[in-house]
Amino acid sequence: MALFFRRSKKDDKSHADALYTKGQWAAALAAYERVLAKDPDNLAVLRRVGDLRAKLGRTKEAAEAYRELANRYARGGFLMQAIAVYKILERCDPEADDVGRRLAELYAQRGLARRGREKERPLPKIPLFSDLEPEAFRRVLQKTIPRSLSMGETLFRQGDPGESVFVVTSGVVRVERQGTVLAELGEGSFFGEAAFFSHEPRNADVVAVTPAELLEIRREDVEALIERYPGVADALHAFYRDRVLDGVLAASHAFRSLPPEERKELARRFEIVRVDAGDDVVREGEDDRSVYIVKRGRFRVWTVPPGREEPVVLATLGPGDLFGEVALVSRTPRTATVTAEEAGEVLRARAEALEPVMGRHPQVRQALEALRDGRARDTVARILGKRP
Repeated sequence: MALFFRRSKKDDKSHADALYTKGQWAAALAAYERVLAKDPDNLAVLRRVGDLRAKLGRTKEAAEAYRELANRYARGGFLMQAIAVYKILERCDPEADDVGRRLAELYAQRGLARRGREKERPLPKIPLFSDLEPEAFRRVLQKTIPRSLSMGETLFRQGDPGESVFVVTSGVVRVERQGTVLAELGEGSFFGEAAFFSHEPRNADVVAVTPAELLEIRREDVEALIERYPGVADALHAFYRDRVLDGVLAASHAFRSLPPEERKELARRFEIVRVDAGDDVVREGEDDRSVYIVKRGRFRVWTVPPGREEPVVLATLGPGDLFGEVALVSRTPRTATVTAEEAGEVLRARAEALEPVMGRHPQVRQALEALRDGRARDTVARILGKRP
């Protein structure tokens, strides 16, 4: 008596994987399509079907698979994965803008479950993208660049130019500096924003721990959209505030003791001030008690001591440095001038935003007073010629 065994879905998948590993693309595609017919919710198999159709030159059919996959990810609330697939779809079908419009429409409802489908995953808040209006979102989406890394491949090294920000759509990357692992970042993680905003070189290496797929957003592409879509500039500032400024405040001796939510609220009180080379951000003797943090550029702190004609340079400040605390905590006019050495940007928080924080958290005032006292000692030493 002959016995017939019916393969399970797991066996079918293993058979398809084996054919794929051997490079038998046509046979593997047929096997994966059989798996997909039995298990239509298996998005990993749907992705493999799209990839194999593209590899075999069946571009129109590949586009159909990628369109379905992007829509399925989007409906499930997995927007970064949907965006990544949309970028692949563009390569198969450059006219495929329907998915991009669908993603933009979904983000117009950001943070809300879809009507009548409350059990679905709510749309996540994704830095930069979430703060854009639908049309601007679609334009930024068109400018993103898909990147693929093999295991062990280096994306960039410390000292490289920082012209882009990246988001991981699959896989894991490692951030390291001189052999020390700083972080491992997985799906949905953004990185590279510090150099992106400061225009400084990269301060660490990024290496793929596993095969990884990323989206790259170049500064030049985003900035080119600002004139037509002013909301992009607002989104960039929100991205900086939430991703970089909050980190600067968390690392600052003055503000690190604040509870995270209050620190984030304080970050929202900072406004951008753009300056040209030679502009004075603050002038000695002015009655202004705002505090500043350098976002981009180099700034010279200087004074002309009584009885002298030549200025004395007290410090040079760069991205992340704070100044203006002396006038805030001492309630006195400015004791030095801060001049931009190049075009740049600073963030300003006015006294009326900071004083309530110092009232609720005396340790913040104490830290600012300690910073003031340390800088006063440095100033005296420089004026007396005891410090280079």
